[in-house]
Amino acid sequence: MALDLHRKYIERKQNSAPLVPIKDIINSKCYLDPLELLGERSFNEPRDVDESEIGSPIQEFFRDGVVFLTGGTGFMGKVLVEKLLRTCPHIKHIYLLIRSKKGKNVDERLEDIFEDRLFRRLKHEVPKYHHKVSGVAGDCSLPGLGLSVSSRNTLMKEVNIIFHGAATVRFDEHIRVAMDINVSGIREIISLARTITNLKVVAHISTAFSNCNRLHVDEKFYEPIADYKEMLKLVSSTDDQTLHDMTSKIIGDLPNTYSFTKSLAEDAIRREAQDLPILVFRPTVVVGTYREPVRGWIDNVYGPTGIVVGAGTGVLHTYYLDSNIVTDIIPVDIVVNALICATKETATNRNHGEIPIYTCSSSIQKPIRWNQFIELNQRYGIHWPTIRAIWYYSFWITKNPYLYTMLNFFCHIVPGYALDTLARLSGQKPILMNIYKKIGKVRDILAYFSDKEWTFTNDRLLALWGTLDSQDKELFNFDIHQLSWDYFCQAHCLGLRVYLVKDDIHTLPAARKKWEKLYIAHNVLLLFVYGILLCFLWLVVCVPLKLIGLM
Repeated sequence: MALDLHRKYIERKQNSAPLVPIKDIINSKCYLDPLELLGERSFNEPRDVDESEIGSPIQEFFRDGVVFLTGGTGFMGKVLVEKLLRTCPHIKHIYLLIRSKKGKNVDERLEDIFEDRLFRRLKHEVPKYHHKVSGVAGDCSLPGLGLSVSSRNTLMKEVNIIFHGAATVRFDEHIRVAMDINVSGIREIISLARTITNLKVVAHISTAFSNCNRLHVDEKFYEPIADYKEMLKLVSSTDDQTLHDMTSKIIGDLPNTYSFTKSLAEDAIRREAQDLPILVFRPTVVVGTYREPVRGWIDNVYGPTGIVVGAGTGVLHTYYLDSNIVTDIIPVDIVVNALICATKETATNRNHGEIPIYTCSSSIQKPIRWNQFIELNQRYGIHWPTIRAIWYYSFWITKNPYLYTMLNFFCHIVPGYALDTLARLSGQKPILMNIYKKIGKVRDILAYFSDKEWTFTNDRLLALWGTLDSQDKELFNFDIHQLSWDYFCQAHCLGLRVYLVKDDIHTLPAARKKWEKLYIAHNVLLLFVYGILLCFLWLVVCVPLKLIGLM
């Protein structure tokens, strides 16, 4: 299976000749080669690392290490797999817990993971990585993680490091599903960890928003609003509809089932895993990559990504949000580097009886407000239009509910119904109003976060950075003080275009021509709207004056 995957990669590499010369992609407004900006032209040459070569302390920690990773098919999981394989040359093996999905078995899904463009650097720099990765059939929502007897025995004998990242991250997930995956899942991980012969450490990936009913969150455990054991009993004895009807009462002042179940999962760790070498890792809102393996990579719509994509494609024109609020976002490669360092620290300098909690956040050291984030993305993203854009960029954020209602009506509902009607008349499928309905649903789900600002202390993580040697600081950089949002946004929209929207860079010349036409159409429409408004204003002011004889 690994050889087949490698052959497919070689075949695609041989058949990937540029459709448009690079000189035609670079113009006077943006003089950069887009692939150079993303970092895809700066891969290092492959190098065989001899077994006798001594690496950095963290590299040596993973020497002969066997990792068991849940959530390896997800956003952060893929970055973690890529990082370990690329930077820890003496790591022995990584087992990924994978469930069958959409008619694909474990081996097929493992192949799909490495099809992602994220792994291009790994394939170039470490081409012999295939034998170090295996898929294990299982499911975190099932008893015993759904592992077969043979798979469980293999993990018990070989594994010494566990990363538990599997979770349902849907905010509106049914509480039964959320409890099964997020709470029962970690209890099964704890149960498995107790049976592992040479366990070094277990890293549980939680979220900083597990206690978002508090505006100030420290790196410590908090009392949950419910008992997880009682909740598991309730879920097992109650039907779906009754649970759905009870959900708002169950979760109390927490905004959704995700935060609620993640808080219960932390409590399960606090109560059941005191004797294990375990840590809780809490990232805030995780966004695309900052620097490695490429800049701007992301594989799904997370956090503010949906707003940027919607505005950049000309679909989204207004959003209800306080633009002065600090949004606590953090690039995924910084999160993964911090997670790796925290895992090594917990394994080697464990304080028995204490379960360390690490928060990975940016809002204290490098805060960025929504209006700053939107402005930076507009400044740099305007150079990388997508061929899939339906209108020119025009986007307004407001926290005034009346102004938002008016903008939503004229910028979304009216054009949505108009264009969908034209689509029906021309025999095409109307989709725009469905998109706006989904956007409205997402906005309602995220409304809890639209006017709140949190403070997440990250003292433990900052102290950890100070203990690293220079080589590890270079290899596993997570220094929040060095974070530059200007640098991040330079490649953010281009990364969304290439990695998320899947719009190849060779469409850029055509996309820019389309962008210019949309710009003209946008200004013509504005002139038309302003003309109507002036006529309306003239009627409102002048007609009454004429009627009373003052004109």
